[in-house]
Amino acid sequence: MKTKLSVLLLCLCSLILFASCNNSRQKVSTENISTSILNFLKHKYPTATILKTEKEHDGTEVDIREKNIHKEIRFDTKDQWVSTKWEIGSRDVPVAIMDALLSSAYSGYRIDDITVIEKPDGLFYDFELKQDNNEIHVVFDSEAQIVIK
Repeated sequence: MKTKLSVLLLCLCSLILFASCNNSRQKVSTENISTSILNFLKHKYPTATILKTEKEHDGTEVDIREKNIHKEIRFDTKDQWVSTKWEIGSRDVPVAIMDALLSSAYSGYRIDDITVIEKPDGLFYDFELKQDNNEIHVVFDSEAQIVIK
């Protein structure tokens, strides 16, 4: 009887712990976010849900979910927008950029991840590429030009 009760209690505690950790759909309080950041988010991402905010020594990072896509938004210490990043699949990369990658010296590499980086000066595509034990990042601008190797 004691064993059954112990197992039942353990299962109940595990269930409660699991349920309390599943907060991914809860809204984050916006009271600790500056007005300028909130205004930016409301203007640029009006349908987004704020998932998390984090103050760091070089600014603020805000994680949002917009149209079922997780995005990381960076602001500097003066609350000015620096960048927004999100991951995409290879089928979502513009054809010109994918063609440029496939015709480059990196065509033999396997695409591991693709991150879109939106900045005030444009849109960039960061490819994490792997070949054997080599891992590199190649970044293309929206004109399909390599800007960082």
